[in-house]
Amino acid sequence: MKAARVGFLDLCPVALVLLTTFVGPPARAELCSADAVPAATLLLPYFEVDVANSNGKTTVFSVNNVVPQATLAHVTLWTDFAWPTLNFDVYLTGYDVQTFNLRDLLHGVLPQTAIASQDPGDGISPRGSLSEDTDFPGCPIVNVAPPVLGDALIRAHQGLESPAYGGCVALPREDGLARGYVTVDVVSRCSILPPSDEAYYSGVLARDNRLWGSYFYVDPAGNSAQQENLVHIEACEPTAIGTPPPDSCGSGFGPGDYTFYGRYTAAAADQREPLPSTFALSYLEGGAFDGGTRLAVWRDTKVRQRVTGACPARWLALGERRVDSFDEEENADSHCQSGSADPAVPCFGLATQLYEVGNTPNGGFLFPQSPFGWLFLNLSHDLATNDPFPGRAQAWVTTVLSASGRYSVATDAVALDDLCSPDAGQGSVSSP
Repeated sequence: MKAARVGFLDLCPVALVLLTTFVGPPARAELCSADAVPAATLLLPYFEVDVANSNGKTTVFSVNNVVPQATLAHVTLWTDFAWPTLNFDVYLTGYDVQTFNLRDLLHGVLPQTAIASQDPGDGISPRGSLSEDTDFPGCPIVNVAPPVLGDALIRAHQGLESPAYGGCVALPREDGLARGYVTVDVVSRCSILPPSDEAYYSGVLARDNRLWGSYFYVDPAGNSAQQENLVHIEACEPTAIGTPPPDSCGSGFGPGDYTFYGRYTAAAADQREPLPSTFALSYLEGGAFDGGTRLAVWRDTKVRQRVTGACPARWLALGERRVDSFDEEENADSHCQSGSADPAVPCFGLATQLYEVGNTPNGGFLFPQSPFGWLFLNLSHDLATNDPFPGRAQAWVTTVLSASGRYSVATDAVALDDLCSPDAGQGSVSSP
């Protein structure tokens, strides 16, 4: 581990579970399946931070290197309009782990790591007895946030005017919270390029499935915290790590295939599996979980977004194909775009959001008739023009349940399809 940390252990004692590294051989899994195995990209699907209150809500995540070889990871922060705001590199020695507090990152405090030749005394990035240390091209000694940002990064994630980003690049909020999502990629060299830049896929992005991680939503005032795995996105590896079974991805993804970063790169150059589009999950709106159910929902915009920067920001909301609820007696009801009088107002219209079931300040329509049941979500959506994947769109859903001041839990929804299949995105419920 690094000599300097971000203060996670002061926030929550349960964070100790994040500091355990895995020293066995990497697990292998079927490409295109939604599973937590060593991956080439990690996704934190939603974060929120009370930036003005040092004891307020925050989001913390860990990134772990599963192999003895040193690995370079590229971290990118995105707004809820899928706009990249900050990216930086983190050097991990073999079996290393790095924790991040989004509060620190939004205030420009980046983790300090160093490659082997820049850290001969192992004072910045120590190497353990089972670990390797090496060099990567183009890496600075330490990370320094661009001084031009100031509070511009925070304002960008609050949807407020931020001249450093050309205006407004997120949904405007008045609650003081900064929101967005995070991607972490295995890369072959240090770079200041974000994944939204086509040049990122020529000599920067790598395809080694070496990373795993977890994240926490921490709310000290509400006396609650929830943990889940980061979303693990595998790449079709050009070579094997260790001695795994033969690679099942064959010749890899090609032109016309849906990939995770396909909205930014032609001909599937990222070689990363897409996420599912259709999910099932339980909800509770009473009983022991009187804090209700919230859904952390990440959506794929499918094309590079054209954020103008005008304030207030303008955004073409993403629709949904189908949202249905079932109570405990199998009574069904339709919601959101498919069940509202105004089909132009979806439930999950942003690239990332935290949506309260039955209590929707963002103007949605998800009000199940029963306080207990389950939801069917088909989050595929179509673009009006130039849709690269009609009838399909990847997403991710995590359920967050709480009983205020007593206990809370987070769990990923069950994926019902995969976007490597030709009929993906068509899932629906039907009458017998």
